[in-house]
Amino acid sequence: MRTSTFLSVASALSTSVSATVYQGFNYGSTFTSGAAKVQSDFEAEFTAAQNLVGTSGAFTSARLYTMIQGTTTADPIEAIPAAIKTKTSLLLGIWASGGATDVTNEISALTAAITNYGTDFTDLVVGLSVGSEDLYRVSTTGIENDSGVGAGPATLVDYITQVKTALKGTALENVLIGHVDTWNSWTNSTNAPVIAAIDWLGVDEYPYFQNTVSNSIDSAYDLFWEAYNATAAAGGGKPVWITETGWPVSGKTENLGVPSIANAKTFYDEIGCASAFGKVNTWWYVLQDAAPTTPVPSFGVLGSSTSDATLGTTPLYDLSCANVSLPASLLPSAATSGSTATKTGSSSGSQTSAGGSGSSSGSTTGTTSSPSASTTKSSGASTFAASGLFLVSAMFVALF
Repeated sequence: MRTSTFLSVASALSTSVSATVYQGFNYGSTFTSGAAKVQSDFEAEFTAAQNLVGTSGAFTSARLYTMIQGTTTADPIEAIPAAIKTKTSLLLGIWASGGATDVTNEISALTAAITNYGTDFTDLVVGLSVGSEDLYRVSTTGIENDSGVGAGPATLVDYITQVKTALKGTALENVLIGHVDTWNSWTNSTNAPVIAAIDWLGVDEYPYFQNTVSNSIDSAYDLFWEAYNATAAAGGGKPVWITETGWPVSGKTENLGVPSIANAKTFYDEIGCASAFGKVNTWWYVLQDAAPTTPVPSFGVLGSSTSDATLGTTPLYDLSCANVSLPASLLPSAATSGSTATKTGSSSGSQTSAGGSGSSSGSTTGTTSSPSASTTKSSGASTFAASGLFLVSAMFVALF
């Protein structure tokens, strides 16, 4: 049964009427063939997102997983000039599971981008995530599911400190820094030092993969907001951004979770249209599945295309949010508050950044060991224990 008690952590997101709320998709840096995306590819994807039929240009933000351009050691990713050209806001990402040398290269690419592109770039930055699902991948569940290389809390805190140091004196000195992980990673008290070091928490949540509980599309709304609010409670008042979520249009059935275009639309309508969009920064998974091959399961609202040159703008299902609503008693109180974050450690304590009205492309429980992997979602697992519930989000993600 749906009840508003699932959505009681409104204080986790301090509302600002004037704050921008970001809405967009997740974008990997390579195709499934291993070929690196270049500026023209990112431009095609960002333009398609902004022109999706029925959305009135709502999808104007992009979440990235790496700062490094594919096939290079430390060159800035070409998504940046593409974002500048298309006026796409950016949730930047530093891949943190490749080891210390790779993180050094990520930071070098970030600082080079600041120097090379100046405020044309930095004015588009919504925030910066140091890592993605690294804590999950080193958890017992992540290891059992062979989810790939991760990083522990002490390592992540060290990387976060390095990033903050590198950004001092730059135009991104006050950028809001966060980390993205599965909600059960956030509720694990061992990871509390990471929460203390960041300004916002990013949560990747896919009810479809919660295959040890009743996870039909009819239960997805409750499962999603239970996980969101558990994350918000663990965050101690810091905002929670929805960094990945979605429902597959095709693939195998996960317990009661059935992939279909109809179910993907229901999930989009209930979680996105009626709850999160315009209220919580959201990056949906995903605009299109990583071309040129179609993964199983497939989450793309545009399906898959052989290349970005053939990318269309007509979605597989209606994204207009027309005539979509939930009874007031079911509206998530967490989603009625904004996404404004306060800079951790700021001397003024009042540095804020606009969150975003977002529909994002959610690839959860990532298991990429290298920032060159394509953004492809497959099954892995993440466990969730809250209020007596045990949630498995079986997902592997090649995020790059």
